[in-house]
Amino acid sequence: MVISDLLNYKQKKNMRISIFELEKLKQTKVYRKKIALFNVIFFGLISTLPAQEISILFNKTTFSLFNPSFSGVDGRMLSFNSRSQWAGVEGAPRINSLILHLPRKKNVNLGLAVQNDRVFIENRTFVSLDYNYRLQLNNDRFLYLGIKAGGNFNNIDVNDIDRIYTDYNPALSAVKNYFTPVLGVGFHYRAPNYFFGIGMPTLFQSERFDDTQDWKTSAVDYSYVHFTGGVNLKIQENLSLNPVVVYRSLPNIPNHFIGTADFVYKDRFSIGGGFSNNDNAAVYFSIKTKGGFELGYGYEFTQGEISDAITNPTHEIMIKVPLGKKIQPEKETSNEQENNEK
Repeated sequence: MVISDLLNYKQKKNMRISIFELEKLKQTKVYRKKIALFNVIFFGLISTLPAQEISILFNKTTFSLFNPSFSGVDGRMLSFNSRSQWAGVEGAPRINSLILHLPRKKNVNLGLAVQNDRVFIENRTFVSLDYNYRLQLNNDRFLYLGIKAGGNFNNIDVNDIDRIYTDYNPALSAVKNYFTPVLGVGFHYRAPNYFFGIGMPTLFQSERFDDTQDWKTSAVDYSYVHFTGGVNLKIQENLSLNPVVVYRSLPNIPNHFIGTADFVYKDRFSIGGGFSNNDNAAVYFSIKTKGGFELGYGYEFTQGEISDAITNPTHEIMIKVPLGKKIQPEKETSNEQENNEK
């Protein structure tokens, strides 16, 4: 299957190909990209898309992409995520991210992130540097304040558009490679058994593409709000349940909600599942060694109306490599108090 088959399916069903019809179908990423490009061809208008896509699978390992206050809080670590959406569909999203967490001082953390996102004719690379500062509110509760700076390097291959539309259109001559700077902020509150935070990965709205002769091709990267929260529910001494919710509010695109929950045994083995409001569901597991190295695999599948057009699953792998001991703020604080008492 190629992406053009998805549009053919909509045409056979007499569904109007537009952003509004797409939203009714829960607006999966490939559809949004495809329709955006059709708008360039037919109307000279490119739609809007968020800079980073939220994944159901292992979303906790990529929190810092959306909220810089999460960088470095679990210690010195390198994490890698590779996501192959709708395996076997030509031009479907392929996302790879590499995140380096670097605690520097007692209350200062740094982070470096690189994410490459390929979908259809667009290849986007996001690079950012994070800084956050920890405020101790009491013995075991902390507030992290973070800032993010970086940018998106976007490469668009319009020559590949003839796979879905062979007639020349002058609007495509206005589509160019471009760079968009990114400045974001965020905070999160952390207690021993729960956390919550709000991030704005892009503070300022940026417009891309240009006017060419009588054609106007434009798109806007809107600022948006990213909310995360989770709890740690202890079931037995070595077994816990960790539900997490993720919510994103973005102008002109339906709000995105994700819910996950995983069982963790002895802080080394985990298995869980999740769902999103765009008709996706997933299951995943991970294994961690005593040294902290962690490997995970997840399987995601579509549901609802879009599953009539796409039956291909999504695969994702996650790797965490510890570069030092894990930081546990509450224990660190207790040790400091004991030293002071001595």
